[in-house]
Amino acid sequence: MRLPGSRPWRLAALLLLTACTPATQGPATLPDTVAALPGPADQTRVRVLVMGDQGKGGEVPVRVAQAMQAVCARDGCDLGVGLGDNFYPAGPRDVASPLFRERFEALYGPLRMPFLMLSGNHDQSWVWGGDGADPAGADVQVAYARTHPQWVMPARTYRAAVGDLVAFFAVDTVPLASSLPSVRPAERPGGPWDAAQRAWLAGALAASQARWNLVLGHHPLFSNGRHGSAGAYDGLPFPLQRGDAVRALYGVACGRADVLLGGHDHLLALFAPQPECAGTWSLVSGAAGEVRPGMPGRRAAAFQSDAGPGFAWLEVTPEELTVRFYVLDATGAARLAHEERITKPGTP
Repeated sequence: MRLPGSRPWRLAALLLLTACTPATQGPATLPDTVAALPGPADQTRVRVLVMGDQGKGGEVPVRVAQAMQAVCARDGCDLGVGLGDNFYPAGPRDVASPLFRERFEALYGPLRMPFLMLSGNHDQSWVWGGDGADPAGADVQVAYARTHPQWVMPARTYRAAVGDLVAFFAVDTVPLASSLPSVRPAERPGGPWDAAQRAWLAGALAASQARWNLVLGHHPLFSNGRHGSAGAYDGLPFPLQRGDAVRALYGVACGRADVLLGGHDHLLALFAPQPECAGTWSLVSGAAGEVRPGMPGRRAAAFQSDAGPGFAWLEVTPEELTVRFYVLDATGAARLAHEERITKPGTP
């Protein structure tokens, strides 16, 4: 990510990056926050819409939302997931902001199902849109969830489950891969908040009794898009910006979670388990607001597309997790671009 503004701005930002070190004081543990979900009548099957980076405003998210409604009317949807960057260029500073109505309620309210939400770097803007340095933006979205049950976000890090079929683990990757260090020193990479979130994820996954375990984060582990993969985001030199701590966070989920779901890059992609993360698939769904053509990465993918805006749809059963990617065609209709069936290990 390029730092905006003049050369003095760039120099000041770089000096700030090199000067800041993780705080030594902060939370030793994170609360194990659980979001209660209304279970579908049939808990042997859950159908999940997955969108990311949808908060641009304008015509594209409207058309994507309409296409989602058509898919849900035909194939069914029980639950939604929003992978962050819910608002551009920056998140609301107050729960009364009309942006919540304009960019969430008006678009996804007609789907009449809860959405597991998390925040992205634009939601946590401080100096400029997308710098990811002020978690207060995420706190506003947590507060909004208290009075708007369709927006499920009881904390920045939380878990939710549908019976024993599938569990979701939402993490906040933003302070671990921001353009500027967090305004809360304890939350910088390598600090106590980073360690506490990593410990929470490892413990929650180890304790899970769910058949399927899905980890939700804004930044992806793997991507061939412009931002790239964790530990090498945007080709930037600083560990903070390139996401070394994001890679470490996901590392505790590799082999324990079945799928890592992320956005951030404005495209659709699916990666089979990789040598660096054996036993775990990686999905990118960041095309619900716009698409940025161009994939400089060369990692082998089961599927990837920057052909147009779109979203993912999952069907979870005890034996199989089906992933479908939809891309909007010229008429705005959702076209099935790829389907992948992932069989649960040990299934006869």
